[in-house]
Amino acid sequence: MKSSAILILPAMLMASSVALADRYKHIEQVIDASDLDTVQLEISVGEVDIETYDGDEIQLEIDIEAPRSWFSFQRPDAEDVELEIHDRGSEVYIGINEQNIEQTWYIRMPAKLALEIEMGVGDIQIEDFANDLEMELGVGAVRVEVADVDYDSIHASVGVGDATVRGFSNSSDNERSFVSADSYYHGSGELEMEIEVGVGDIEVRKL
Repeated sequence: MKSSAILILPAMLMASSVALADRYKHIEQVIDASDLDTVQLEISVGEVDIETYDGDEIQLEIDIEAPRSWFSFQRPDAEDVELEIHDRGSEVYIGINEQNIEQTWYIRMPAKLALEIEMGVGDIQIEDFANDLEMELGVGAVRVEVADVDYDSIHASVGVGDATVRGFSNSSDNERSFVSADSYYHGSGELEMEIEVGVGDIEVRKL
């Protein structure tokens, strides 16, 4: 009886370690951005933290976690998830299309690059940004910290929630209805920023 219990325990430990391996995956990728001017990101669910720097590489670290499920055939394996990267001339597409995978992205990208983001659910934090930005988020929160540059126009729109633009030399216009909010800024720069969130909050702040 004791010997069978001893045999069962290692088998259970092995099954547990395999299950954990199926649930988690870490991806690191470096992309040469010397000939690029725009980055396009497509993310289903998760958190995104972006910072800019004076360089020529896009540096990615992505943690992927599959949801728990009692039935393995109903749970996607994190190991099967692949990062898609497609060059489109001066633009690069980066994305993970799997819908049932939680993703945490850490991105370090050149400040010279414009940014386009399409995301389903989650939070997006962008630090020290100084370029064109176009973003669509279904549900979640957006925080953008703008470097020492001015913009021609900034528009932050939320279907249900709040939107604010602050810290710029010219004042912003804030419009609120019963549940929606729009915030506009018009300055003397050449850059443009358009952020749209279905449900959630937007804050754009100049450092």
